[in-house]
Amino acid sequence: MAIPLGLGLVNFQGSPYRMPPVLPWLILAGLGTIFAMLRQAPGKSFRKQSFFEIALFLVLVAILVLYASDISKLLEGPLPYLAEGMPLVMLLFCGLWIKTFGMPNRADLQRYGALLGILCSVDIVAEAVFRQAAPTVRWIGNTDILAGLLLVSLCASLKPGTNDGGILEPDQGHPSWRLLTMLGIAACLSRTGLFAAAWIFLFFGRGRKRVRTMWAVIFISLLVYTFFLPYTPADAVRYIDYWLWLESARIFTDNPALLLTGFPLGAALPVTFPTGMGPIWEAATGSPAMIGAHLQQITPFWLRLTLAWGLGAPLAFMATIFTLLLRRQTRMGAGLTAAIFAQGMTTPLFFDPCLAIAIGLGLFLSLSGSGRKTNTRVKTDQANGSTPTIKPTDDSDPVTDWDLRPL
Repeated sequence: MAIPLGLGLVNFQGSPYRMPPVLPWLILAGLGTIFAMLRQAPGKSFRKQSFFEIALFLVLVAILVLYASDISKLLEGPLPYLAEGMPLVMLLFCGLWIKTFGMPNRADLQRYGALLGILCSVDIVAEAVFRQAAPTVRWIGNTDILAGLLLVSLCASLKPGTNDGGILEPDQGHPSWRLLTMLGIAACLSRTGLFAAAWIFLFFGRGRKRVRTMWAVIFISLLVYTFFLPYTPADAVRYIDYWLWLESARIFTDNPALLLTGFPLGAALPVTFPTGMGPIWEAATGSPAMIGAHLQQITPFWLRLTLAWGLGAPLAFMATIFTLLLRRQTRMGAGLTAAIFAQGMTTPLFFDPCLAIAIGLGLFLSLSGSGRKTNTRVKTDQANGSTPTIKPTDDSDPVTDWDLRPL
């Protein structure tokens, strides 16, 4: 929430300042490290002897800041490999965060998703009033990334399944939070976001088949409507993505061996800019076309992963997710898998810290099958000494309706 609000304030005031996207997360990692020094595990008391460790850590941070330029020169060689290995770094960050602060719960993800949904709804009204348009890049950020964050909240609101080997999956949240989240997804007008939302709610959502179909039709109708919106300069980002997919397909067709090895990291990609594409590329990336296209400028997650490491990387990524999902089958995990597959076509996913941490925490939560809070029914069962069970919140089972057992 802080980053979209900060972007909205900066863009509305017309400030030219652009904060590095990784800076807030470096600060958050530093604060998390200090907290981990104070308390070794969630629920334990603070350690008084940790203040010396914190002092040494702050000295190390000061050295890194003072000699940042020299350190960056030393890292010029391995830096491309670190940049393309960002998905693993982000998942490691999520794991360490959970180990330090504990597992998040569904209610937290839904609550902040509802607030973001309100913010996106207000933003599209403001864009329509002040700009008479609904651009891809809004005052509060890129619509595809915003939709990705809201999809995590939507998946957290899906109805949990029954106990699996004694693992508890609590049902948390309120219908109003889910409604605000869905309105926010609709307000984003993200094509992949709307497609993923329709997919998730139709097959894994709550309510009867008729209601879920109605919401899916609304999302698909809005998706079709986006093709008739007037073009704005901010939409250059979207058309650059389309062109990159087509150009990459041409390159792989000309040299299929690159599908196995990927391209050299740090080198410019062998793309050919057509006539008139130069200004669009510069408007979308802020870089002149004459210096070429680099992997860091590729937005779609699946495309960047393939260009960097070959086709084996995205296949291994999805195989890992499906394997974990089959071991711990939940609707939240299935919904997140659908969101990752769809949003990876247009968004950086795990290459973008904001989206990576939200999805990563959601994946850990869905695979753990547990949360900090439980509902009243579970507490009563535990007090009686019986095996905790999850009672459905409505009479219909959306998975049974669509014959999607055993999800």
